[in-house]
Amino acid sequence: MAKKGRLPPDQTHRAEPGIAMLGATGSGKSTFLGALQIAFLNRARYPGETEGWRLWSRDEASRAELVKMHTALTSKGEFPMPTRGIDRFDWILEGKVERPGNGGLWHSQTYDQRVELTLKLTDPTGELTGYEQMGRQLRGELIDHMASSRGILYMFDPIREFNRGDAYDKTYSLIMDLMAAVPDEQRFDGRLPHYLAICVTKLDEPRVFRTAQSLNMLVRNDHDAHGFPIVHDTDARDLLLELCKVGRKGNTSMVPQLLEEYFHPDRITYFVTSSVGFMLNKRTRQFDDQDTENVYRLASGDSLVRGPVNPINVVEPVLWLVNRLALSA
Repeated sequence: MAKKGRLPPDQTHRAEPGIAMLGATGSGKSTFLGALQIAFLNRARYPGETEGWRLWSRDEASRAELVKMHTALTSKGEFPMPTRGIDRFDWILEGKVERPGNGGLWHSQTYDQRVELTLKLTDPTGELTGYEQMGRQLRGELIDHMASSRGILYMFDPIREFNRGDAYDKTYSLIMDLMAAVPDEQRFDGRLPHYLAICVTKLDEPRVFRTAQSLNMLVRNDHDAHGFPIVHDTDARDLLLELCKVGRKGNTSMVPQLLEEYFHPDRITYFVTSSVGFMLNKRTRQFDDQDTENVYRLASGDSLVRGPVNPINVVEPVLWLVNRLALSA
Protein backbone atom coordinates (compact mmCIF):
# COMPACT_ATOMS: atom_id res chain seq x y z
CA MET A 1 0.00 0.00 0.00
CA ALA A 2 1.37 3.38 -1.00
CA LYS A 3 1.90 6.04 1.58
CA LYS A 4 2.31 9.72 1.00
CA GLY A 5 4.72 11.88 2.94
CA ARG A 6 6.08 15.38 2.77
CA LEU A 7 9.67 16.42 2.30
CA PRO A 8 11.14 19.06 4.64
CA PRO A 9 10.73 22.65 3.37
CA ASP A 10 14.48 23.04 2.84
CA GLN A 11 14.42 20.35 0.16
CA THR A 12 12.71 22.53 -2.42
CA HIS A 13 13.93 21.53 -5.88
CA ARG A 14 15.12 24.44 -8.03
CA ALA A 15 15.94 24.08 -11.70
CA GLU A 16 16.12 26.01 -14.94
CA PRO A 17 14.95 23.52 -17.54
CA GLY A 18 14.19 25.93 -20.35
CA ILE A 19 11.05 25.56 -22.44
CA ALA A 20 10.97 26.71 -26.05
CA MET A 21 7.79 27.57 -27.94
CA LEU A 22 7.38 26.80 -31.61
CA GLY A 23 4.59 27.54 -34.03
CA ALA A 24 3.84 29.52 -37.16
CA THR A 25 2.77 33.16 -37.12
CA GLY A 26 -0.82 33.37 -35.87
CA SER A 27 -0.76 29.97 -34.16
CA GLY A 28 -1.40 31.68 -30.83
CA LYS A 29 1.95 31.41 -29.00
CA SER A 30 1.77 34.86 -27.39
CA THR A 31 -1.92 34.47 -26.58
CA PHE A 32 -1.18 31.11 -24.94
CA LEU A 33 1.43 32.76 -22.71
CA GLY A 34 -0.95 35.60 -21.85
CA ALA A 35 -3.67 33.12 -20.93
CA LEU A 36 -1.40 30.96 -18.75
CA GLN A 37 -1.81 33.07 -15.63
CA ILE A 38 -5.60 33.20 -16.14
CA ALA A 39 -5.68 29.42 -16.54
CA PHE A 40 -3.81 28.84 -13.28
CA LEU A 41 -6.15 31.15 -11.38
CA ASN A 42 -9.24 29.52 -12.89
CA ARG A 43 -8.07 26.00 -12.12
CA ALA A 44 -7.06 26.88 -8.56
CA ARG A 45 -10.78 27.19 -7.73
CA TYR A 46 -11.10 23.41 -7.85
CA PRO A 47 -9.42 21.47 -5.02
CA GLY A 48 -7.02 18.81 -6.19
CA GLU A 49 -6.41 20.42 -9.56
CA THR A 50 -3.59 22.99 -9.74
CA GLU A 51 -4.03 24.38 -6.26
CA GLY A 52 -0.87 26.04 -5.00
CA TRP A 53 0.82 26.76 -8.35
CA ARG A 54 2.02 30.33 -8.79
CA LEU A 55 3.53 32.12 -11.77
CA TRP A 56 5.81 35.10 -11.17
CA SER A 57 9.19 36.57 -12.13
CA ARG A 58 12.26 38.12 -10.55
CA ASP A 59 13.33 39.63 -13.87
CA GLU A 60 11.86 43.11 -14.39
CA ALA A 61 11.43 42.87 -18.17
CA SER A 62 9.86 39.41 -17.99
CA ARG A 63 7.57 40.56 -15.19
CA ALA A 64 6.43 43.54 -17.26
CA GLU A 65 5.59 41.25 -20.19
CA LEU A 66 3.65 38.92 -17.92
CA VAL A 67 1.55 41.82 -16.65
CA LYS A 68 1.07 43.28 -20.15
CA MET A 69 -0.03 39.99 -21.70
CA HIS A 70 -2.34 39.20 -18.81
CA THR A 71 -4.08 42.58 -18.68
CA ALA A 72 -4.46 42.80 -22.49
CA LEU A 73 -6.72 39.77 -22.36
CA THR A 74 -8.52 40.42 -19.08
CA SER A 75 -9.08 44.19 -19.18
CA LYS A 76 -8.94 45.23 -22.82
CA GLY A 77 -10.11 42.14 -24.67
CA GLU A 78 -7.08 42.48 -26.91
CA PHE A 79 -4.74 39.82 -28.20
CA PRO A 80 -1.03 40.24 -27.41
CA MET A 81 0.97 41.81 -30.22
CA PRO A 82 2.60 39.21 -32.51
CA THR A 83 6.25 38.49 -31.83
CA ARG A 84 8.60 40.28 -34.24
CA GLY A 85 11.89 38.62 -33.33
CA ILE A 86 12.58 36.34 -30.39
CA ASP A 87 10.94 37.17 -27.08
CA ARG A 88 12.47 35.60 -23.98
CA PHE A 89 10.70 35.31 -20.66
CA ASP A 90 12.28 34.20 -17.40
CA TRP A 91 9.20 33.20 -15.46
CA ILE A 92 9.11 31.14 -12.28
CA LEU A 93 6.52 28.44 -11.80
CA GLU A 94 6.28 27.39 -8.18
CA GLY A 95 4.24 24.50 -6.83
CA LYS A 96 4.36 20.84 -5.82
CA VAL A 97 5.08 17.62 -7.68
CA GLU A 98 4.69 14.09 -6.40
CA ARG A 99 7.98 12.26 -6.09
CA PRO A 100 8.27 8.47 -5.90
CA GLY A 101 10.15 7.13 -2.91
CA ASN A 102 11.14 3.87 -1.28
CA GLY A 103 9.26 3.23 1.95
CA GLY A 104 10.53 -0.26 2.62
CA LEU A 105 10.11 -3.82 1.48
CA TRP A 106 6.29 -4.04 1.67
CA HIS A 107 5.16 -0.61 0.57
CA SER A 108 6.29 2.38 -1.42
CA GLN A 109 6.06 5.99 -0.40
CA THR A 110 5.53 9.13 -2.41
CA TYR A 111 6.43 12.66 -1.44
CA ASP A 112 5.00 16.07 -2.20
CA GLN A 113 8.08 18.06 -3.11
CA ARG A 114 7.96 21.80 -3.69
CA VAL A 115 9.60 22.81 -6.92
CA GLU A 116 10.63 26.20 -8.23
CA LEU A 117 11.24 25.98 -11.96
CA THR A 118 12.59 28.85 -13.98
CA LEU A 119 10.77 28.70 -17.29
CA LYS A 120 13.16 30.23 -19.77
CA LEU A 121 10.45 30.50 -22.38
CA THR A 122 11.41 31.58 -25.87
CA ASP A 123 8.62 32.81 -28.13
CA PRO A 124 10.01 33.39 -31.66
CA THR A 125 8.16 34.98 -34.51
CA GLY A 126 6.65 32.23 -36.61
CA GLU A 127 8.56 33.46 -39.64
CA LEU A 128 11.80 32.25 -38.05
CA THR A 129 10.60 28.72 -38.70
CA GLY A 130 10.79 29.38 -42.43
CA TYR A 131 14.36 28.62 -43.51
CA GLU A 132 14.50 31.10 -46.36
CA GLN A 133 12.80 34.01 -44.57
CA MET A 134 14.76 34.66 -41.39
CA GLY A 135 18.00 36.39 -40.56
CA ARG A 136 20.88 34.02 -39.92
CA GLN A 137 21.65 35.48 -36.48
CA LEU A 138 18.10 35.18 -35.17
CA ARG A 139 17.71 31.71 -36.64
CA GLY A 140 20.95 30.67 -34.95
CA GLU A 141 19.75 32.04 -31.62
CA LEU A 142 16.52 30.10 -31.93
CA ILE A 143 18.31 26.83 -32.69
CA ASP A 144 20.78 27.37 -29.83
CA HIS A 145 17.97 27.93 -27.35
CA MET A 146 16.03 24.93 -28.59
CA ALA A 147 19.16 22.76 -28.30
CA SER A 148 19.74 23.85 -24.69
CA SER A 149 16.07 23.54 -23.73
CA ARG A 150 14.67 20.35 -22.29
CA GLY A 151 11.03 20.96 -23.16
CA ILE A 152 9.20 22.26 -26.24
CA LEU A 153 5.65 23.58 -26.59
CA TYR A 154 4.74 23.03 -30.23
CA MET A 155 1.67 24.96 -31.39
CA PHE A 156 -0.19 23.46 -34.36
CA ASP A 157 -2.72 25.87 -35.88
CA PRO A 158 -5.29 23.90 -37.94
CA ILE A 159 -6.80 27.08 -39.41
CA ARG A 160 -3.45 28.22 -40.80
CA GLU A 161 -2.95 24.73 -42.21
CA PHE A 162 -6.32 24.99 -43.97
CA ASN A 163 -5.31 28.33 -45.48
CA ARG A 164 -1.56 27.91 -46.08
CA GLY A 165 -0.44 24.36 -45.26
CA ASP A 166 3.19 25.12 -44.38
CA ALA A 167 3.61 23.38 -41.00
CA TYR A 168 5.50 20.38 -42.38
CA ASP A 169 8.07 22.37 -44.36
CA LYS A 170 8.85 24.75 -41.50
CA THR A 171 8.98 22.00 -38.87
CA TYR A 172 11.25 19.86 -41.05
CA SER A 173 13.82 22.63 -41.54
CA LEU A 174 13.93 23.33 -37.78
CA ILE A 175 14.38 19.68 -36.89
CA MET A 176 17.24 19.31 -39.37
CA ASP A 177 19.07 22.27 -37.79
CA LEU A 178 18.29 21.02 -34.29
CA MET A 179 19.60 17.53 -35.05
CA ALA A 180 22.91 19.10 -36.07
CA ALA A 181 23.08 21.19 -32.89
CA VAL A 182 22.63 18.53 -30.20
CA PRO A 183 24.73 15.43 -31.11
CA ASP A 184 27.65 16.61 -28.93
CA GLU A 185 25.55 15.87 -25.87
CA GLN A 186 26.22 12.54 -24.21
CA ARG A 187 22.51 11.75 -24.07
CA PHE A 188 22.08 12.02 -27.86
CA ASP A 189 21.09 8.61 -29.23
CA GLY A 190 19.85 9.53 -32.68
CA ARG A 191 16.64 11.13 -31.42
CA LEU A 192 16.21 14.56 -29.88
CA PRO A 193 16.18 14.40 -26.06
CA HIS A 194 13.44 16.97 -25.42
CA TYR A 195 10.00 16.42 -23.91
CA LEU A 196 7.48 17.63 -26.49
CA ALA A 197 3.95 18.90 -25.77
CA ILE A 198 2.07 19.21 -29.07
CA CYS A 199 -0.88 21.61 -28.77
CA VAL A 200 -3.64 21.63 -31.38
CA THR A 201 -4.89 25.19 -30.99
CA LYS A 202 -8.20 27.05 -31.46
CA LEU A 203 -10.72 24.46 -30.29
CA ASP A 204 -13.30 27.28 -30.05
CA GLU A 205 -13.04 27.95 -33.82
CA PRO A 206 -16.19 26.42 -35.40
CA ARG A 207 -14.37 24.27 -37.96
CA VAL A 208 -12.13 22.72 -35.32
CA PHE A 209 -15.00 22.33 -32.86
CA ARG A 210 -17.32 20.70 -35.43
CA THR A 211 -14.61 18.24 -36.45
CA ALA A 212 -14.12 17.14 -32.84
CA GLN A 213 -17.88 17.00 -32.36
CA SER A 214 -18.41 14.84 -35.47
CA LEU A 215 -15.84 12.35 -34.15
CA ASN A 216 -17.56 12.18 -30.74
CA MET A 217 -14.39 13.38 -29.07
CA LEU A 218 -15.96 16.10 -26.94
CA VAL A 219 -16.44 15.29 -23.24
CA ARG A 220 -17.72 17.53 -20.48
CA ASN A 221 -15.20 18.96 -18.08
CA ASP A 222 -16.74 18.12 -14.70
CA HIS A 223 -14.57 20.71 -12.97
CA ASP A 224 -15.91 23.56 -15.10
CA ALA A 225 -18.94 25.51 -13.91
CA HIS A 226 -19.88 26.66 -17.43
CA GLY A 227 -20.12 23.21 -18.98
CA PHE A 228 -17.23 23.73 -21.40
CA PRO A 229 -16.29 20.54 -23.27
CA ILE A 230 -12.74 19.32 -23.79
CA VAL A 231 -11.00 16.78 -26.00
CA HIS A 232 -9.27 14.18 -23.89
CA ASP A 233 -5.51 13.83 -24.39
CA THR A 234 -6.00 10.26 -25.61
CA ASP A 235 -7.99 11.60 -28.59
CA ALA A 236 -5.83 14.63 -29.32
CA ARG A 237 -3.49 12.92 -31.79
CA ASP A 238 -6.41 11.42 -33.74
CA LEU A 239 -8.05 14.84 -33.96
CA LEU A 240 -4.81 16.30 -35.28
CA LEU A 241 -4.65 13.63 -37.97
CA GLU A 242 -8.26 14.32 -38.98
CA LEU A 243 -7.61 18.07 -39.17
CA CYS A 244 -4.52 17.42 -41.27
CA LYS A 245 -6.73 15.91 -44.00
CA VAL A 246 -8.03 19.36 -44.92
CA GLY A 247 -4.61 20.99 -45.01
CA ARG A 248 -3.88 23.12 -48.08
CA LYS A 249 -1.02 20.80 -49.03
CA GLY A 250 -0.97 17.04 -48.91
CA ASN A 251 2.02 16.73 -46.59
CA THR A 252 0.32 18.14 -43.49
CA SER A 253 -0.50 14.65 -42.22
CA MET A 254 3.24 13.94 -42.09
CA VAL A 255 3.77 16.44 -39.25
CA PRO A 256 3.06 14.02 -36.36
CA GLN A 257 5.03 11.28 -38.15
CA LEU A 258 7.99 13.65 -38.51
CA LEU A 259 7.92 14.64 -34.83
CA GLU A 260 7.57 11.06 -33.64
CA GLU A 261 10.50 9.97 -35.81
CA TYR A 262 12.95 12.57 -34.52
CA PHE A 263 11.81 12.80 -30.88
CA HIS A 264 11.33 9.88 -28.49
CA PRO A 265 7.65 8.87 -28.85
CA ASP A 266 7.38 8.20 -25.12
CA ARG A 267 8.36 11.83 -24.49
CA ILE A 268 5.55 13.25 -26.63
CA THR A 269 2.00 14.05 -25.53
CA TYR A 270 -0.76 15.71 -27.56
CA PHE A 271 -3.23 18.30 -26.25
CA VAL A 272 -6.17 20.23 -27.75
CA THR A 273 -6.29 23.81 -26.50
CA SER A 274 -8.03 27.15 -26.75
CA SER A 275 -6.25 30.07 -25.11
CA VAL A 276 -9.33 32.33 -24.97
CA GLY A 277 -11.82 29.49 -24.43
CA PHE A 278 -15.39 29.28 -25.64
CA MET A 279 -17.89 32.10 -25.93
CA LEU A 280 -20.34 32.24 -23.03
CA ASN A 281 -24.03 32.76 -23.80
CA LYS A 282 -24.69 36.24 -22.38
CA ARG A 283 -28.16 35.31 -21.19
CA THR A 284 -27.59 31.88 -19.64
CA ARG A 285 -23.88 32.33 -18.79
CA GLN A 286 -23.41 28.79 -20.06
CA PHE A 287 -21.70 27.16 -23.01
CA ASP A 288 -23.67 27.19 -26.28
CA ASP A 289 -22.47 24.72 -28.91
CA GLN A 290 -24.12 26.83 -31.63
CA ASP A 291 -21.89 29.82 -30.85
CA THR A 292 -18.45 28.64 -29.77
CA GLU A 293 -15.90 31.11 -31.10
CA ASN A 294 -14.68 33.67 -28.57
CA VAL A 295 -13.13 35.91 -31.22
CA TYR A 296 -14.56 38.94 -33.00
CA ARG A 297 -12.91 40.01 -36.26
CA LEU A 298 -12.88 43.67 -37.23
CA ALA A 299 -13.13 44.99 -40.78
CA SER A 300 -9.47 46.02 -40.49
CA GLY A 301 -8.49 42.39 -40.08
CA ASP A 302 -7.63 42.74 -36.41
CA SER A 303 -9.33 40.54 -33.81
CA LEU A 304 -10.74 41.13 -30.36
CA VAL A 305 -11.84 38.76 -27.61
CA ARG A 306 -15.66 38.63 -27.54
CA GLY A 307 -16.26 37.58 -23.96
CA PRO A 308 -14.54 36.45 -20.74
CA VAL A 309 -11.33 34.47 -21.19
CA ASN A 310 -11.65 30.91 -19.89
CA PRO A 311 -8.63 29.00 -21.24
CA ILE A 312 -9.11 25.38 -22.26
CA ASN A 313 -6.20 22.95 -21.70
CA VAL A 314 -3.58 25.68 -21.31
CA VAL A 315 -2.35 24.60 -17.88
CA GLU A 316 -2.16 20.92 -18.79
CA PRO A 317 0.69 20.91 -21.37
CA VAL A 318 2.79 23.22 -19.20
CA LEU A 319 2.35 21.11 -16.08
CA TRP A 320 3.00 17.95 -18.07
CA LEU A 321 6.35 19.40 -19.14
CA VAL A 322 7.10 20.71 -15.63
CA ASN A 323 6.46 17.31 -14.05
CA ARG A 324 8.57 15.46 -16.60
CA LEU A 325 11.45 17.91 -16.30
CA ALA A 326 11.35 17.98 -12.50
CA LEU A 327 11.22 14.21 -12.18
CA SER A 328 14.00 13.64 -14.68
CA ALA A 329 16.31 16.22 -13.09
